[in-house]
Amino acid sequence: MRTIQWLMIPSIALMLVIAAPSVAEVPKLEPKALHARAAKATTTAELGAFKSELEAAVRAMLEAKGSTAAAQTACTDGPAVAIRQLTLLNRCQPVADAWAPTLSWVLATPDALDGLVRGGEIAGSWVRTMDVLHAIVSTVDGARDGLGLRIALATALTWSEPVNAMADDAPIDPVARCRNFIAWDREGQLDPSFRSLSTWELRYVVGSWASDDDLVWARVNIKADCRERAKIGDAVHGMVTYTLENKDGVSVQEGRKFYGGRPMTLPIMVEVGGVCGAISRFGSSMCQAFGIPAMPVGQPGHCAFIWQKEPHEWSLNNDISGWAESGRHTGIQTAWGDPAWLVPMMQAAQANAGAYLDAQTLLDATTIAWGKPADDLAALTEATERCPLHMAAWRARVALIVQSKRSTSLAKKALKEAAVALVTQPMAYAEIALVLQPMLAADTASSSARTWFLARVDEIVTMSASGADATLCSMATTNLLERACMAMTAKGAAAARAIVRGDAAPGGTPTITASEVKSIAELCTDGINRLDGPGGSRHAAWRQAMQRVVAGLVAQPVERDRSLGRIEAQVTGLAASNRADDARWLADRLVDGCKATKDAELEAKAVALRRALG
Repeated sequence: MRTIQWLMIPSIALMLVIAAPSVAEVPKLEPKALHARAAKATTTAELGAFKSELEAAVRAMLEAKGSTAAAQTACTDGPAVAIRQLTLLNRCQPVADAWAPTLSWVLATPDALDGLVRGGEIAGSWVRTMDVLHAIVSTVDGARDGLGLRIALATALTWSEPVNAMADDAPIDPVARCRNFIAWDREGQLDPSFRSLSTWELRYVVGSWASDDDLVWARVNIKADCRERAKIGDAVHGMVTYTLENKDGVSVQEGRKFYGGRPMTLPIMVEVGGVCGAISRFGSSMCQAFGIPAMPVGQPGHCAFIWQKEPHEWSLNNDISGWAESGRHTGIQTAWGDPAWLVPMMQAAQANAGAYLDAQTLLDATTIAWGKPADDLAALTEATERCPLHMAAWRARVALIVQSKRSTSLAKKALKEAAVALVTQPMAYAEIALVLQPMLAADTASSSARTWFLARVDEIVTMSASGADATLCSMATTNLLERACMAMTAKGAAAARAIVRGDAAPGGTPTITASEVKSIAELCTDGINRLDGPGGSRHAAWRQAMQRVVAGLVAQPVERDRSLGRIEAQVTGLAASNRADDARWLADRLVDGCKATKDAELEAKAVALRRALG
C-alpha cells in the first residue's frame, strides 16, 4: 500500500499541471513575473485562468519539497506572493466584471495585496469588500498609494458588511467616509499619529458609527482641556451626563423616546445624557473624530470602550470588569474572535509587519497547497515561530495536532513553546493548554492530571510576575481550574463550575457530594494561592480569582460550613503573617458571599470574623 501511495503522488501533481489552462504561460514564481501576469488579467475570464495557473504552480512547487523545506520556501519572495494572490482570488469568488480590473490591480500591487492581508479578518463578504474598494479607488483622489491606500483598504474591509449610523440607523457611505478621512488628514484636522496607523488599526477609525457631520462637530466642540492626545478618550466624562431619565422623566430604557424621538447624535447626547452605552459610544466617536482607533466593548451588564490612549497601545475606558470580561460589541469586526483581549494581542502581533505577513501567508497556504497533516503542521509550526503572537496560527497548529492524533511529543513541544511565546497573553496560553489537555492529561480526574493543571497555573504565575494583565491572569487560572474541577465530580459538573466562577449554586437537587466539594476546594485554593505574591499584577490576579472561589464555595449548600472554616483559616493565616490588609480584604469578601446566601447564621459568623480583625 505504501508503494502505491508513493507512486500516486507525482501522478497527482502531474494531473494538476495537465488540467491547468494555459500551462505554458504559468508564471515563474518570481515577484515581478507574478505582478506582471496579474496586471494583464483584467477580466473575469482572465482572472479565472490566472487562478488556475497559480494553483498548479504553487502546489507543484510545494509538493516537490519536504515538509520543513516547503514551509520555509512558502515565505520566500515569489512563492509568498503567489500564495497571497491565490488566497485573495479564492476569497473573491465569483468575480464580477465590474470590479475585475480593481482585483487585477490589487494582485499586481504589493502594497495593496499585502495591506489586505494585514487588514485582518472580516465578518462579511469578500465580494462586497472588493466592490467597495473598486468604488473607492475609482473615484477618490489619493486612494491608490500611501496612507490613502491604507484608508481605502481599511474602509473596504470594514464595509464587508453594512455600517449604520448610531444616530438613525441610516447606512454610512463608505466612499464618502474614505474621502473625508483623506481630506481631514490633508487639512491637519487629525492627530499626527493617524499617519502611522496600519490598515488594521484604521478599520477602528473609519468604521465609526458617528456620522461624518458628527465627527466634524466632535473636533470643534471637544473640551479645551481634553485636546491633548492622551486625554481625548476621557472627554466624554465631562461632556455626557450619566442619567437614567431625561428631564421629562422618560427612562433611558425607552430607546429613542429618551432623546425625544430625535436622532442620537453626539450633540443630543451632550444635551440629554445617557448611561454606559451612550457614554462609550460617545467616547469612541470622540477618539475616532481625531483619527484615533477606538471601539465599544461589552462587559457583564455594562458597555465600556477601548482606545489607543498612546499610539498603538490599547486602553480600557468606562471600565468596570477589566480585559478578561470585555468582549466584542455587536456591529464591530475583530480578528480571531470575540474576547477584547485579542485586540491588543493582534496589535502586538502586527508590530513586526513582515513576521505577521509571513505567518498569515503560511496559515493561508495550509488551505490551498497541501492538505497533508505533516506538511500543514510544518507550515503552522513555522508560522508560530515567525510570529509568536499570531493566535490564529496557534489555534490551527494545536487543533491539527489533536485532530490528526499526532504524537504526544508534538503536543508537549507546542505547549512548551506556547508558554514562552504567549508570556504576555495568559488567556491565549490557557486556551492552547486546554485544547491539548485531552492528549497530555487524558484522565482528567486523576491525581496526575491535577498535577498537570497546577503546572499550567504555575506558568500563569510566571506571566503575572512578569506583568501580564491581572484580570487575564486571574481568568486564565479560573479557566484551567474549571476544567479540572468539573472532572472531579460524577454528576455535579455544573456545581463545580459555579464554585470556581463564583456563581450561585445550580437549582434543584444537589448533584455534588461533600467529598467532591472538599476536593474541589483544596485544588482551587492550592492553585489560586500560587498566584499570591507581593504587589503588582500577581497580587491583583490572586485577589480576583480568590474572590470568585470564596463566593462560589459559600454559595454551595453542600459542605458550606467546612468551606466557611477553610476560608476563616486562610484569613487567620494572613493576619498572623503580618498581612492585615489582605486578611481584612478576604474577610470582607467572605461577608459579601455569606450575605448573598440569605443565611443569617452564616452571615453572622462571617461578620464576627471580620470584626475581630479591627
